[in-house]
Amino acid sequence: MAETENHLDFSLRLPSSDGIAAVPRYILYGDASDRPDWFVNIEPLDKRCRERGWVIKPHTHPRMTQIVFCREGSGHMTIDGDNVPFAPGCVMVVPPHRIHGFDYATAANGWVITIETHYLDDLLIRAPDLRRVLQSAGVFALADIGDKGVNAAMERLADELQAGQKGGAVGAEIQLMSVLLLFLRLWPVVERAEPVLSSRADLVRRFRAIVEQSYRQQPPLPDMAAQLGVSVSQLRLACKSVTGIAPIEIVHDHLLAEAKRCLAYTPMSVSEIADRLGFSDAAYFSRFFTKRASMPPTAFRKMHIPLS
Repeated sequence: MAETENHLDFSLRLPSSDGIAAVPRYILYGDASDRPDWFVNIEPLDKRCRERGWVIKPHTHPRMTQIVFCREGSGHMTIDGDNVPFAPGCVMVVPPHRIHGFDYATAANGWVITIETHYLDDLLIRAPDLRRVLQSAGVFALADIGDKGVNAAMERLADELQAGQKGGAVGAEIQLMSVLLLFLRLWPVVERAEPVLSSRADLVRRFRAIVEQSYRQQPPLPDMAAQLGVSVSQLRLACKSVTGIAPIEIVHDHLLAEAKRCLAYTPMSVSEIADRLGFSDAAYFSRFFTKRASMPPTAFRKMHIPLS
């Protein structure tokens, strides 16, 4: 899709009464299109940065985790309002919904990996050690990168994705895992201290924890707000200012991710999945899924049936 100003039509528009500016929501920066056919993308860091004067304005990736490997160059990363410097040999991690941007002081090179949340959730079930790498937002300096082959591993992943060979998805997963394994082994030995969270950020963190525990029961939003000791309006304002989306969208994202996992990796029927996720009937679940995934559950399942 050509990159035009029309992409802003896909951005989240927040009510002016909230006093919060609109935050563009992208899959890849400058690309608001749906891409249901991939689970990972990798591209050179300078592909989108150079043409934008090395400034990436604040935006979010609602259903993607992004990992930026800065091989050369420096600057500052903004993440949920914090301004964090970065230098060569670092990895910058952006989990879904986090408002972030980059300001490069000099021309830089490296790689940007974008991973679809549905795939990533399943990966973390199989490889929970990777949570250390993938679920903490911020800047992390890798240890001893000079002779560890990080750039070569990135190049192999890019080559696999571009080759278009038989078994490409399997090959891409193997190469992605090799990159993530390198990161895990080179991750800082001394963990940085947890940042002091603003009251809104802390509220959103606690809300996410409740959602993770109870989203299958689909508790009413007022009940979750009461559990947190705040009003619905306070919770809504916190979620919008920290993540760029409303609290109900956070709940819906969890439901959609679980629905995709069930469709792709289990033999459960659509009715069984609907019941598991707390929907009143299969038809309601199908409408919910189709609206958010841009295809019916049965079509999504067909796309993910392994080839014999």
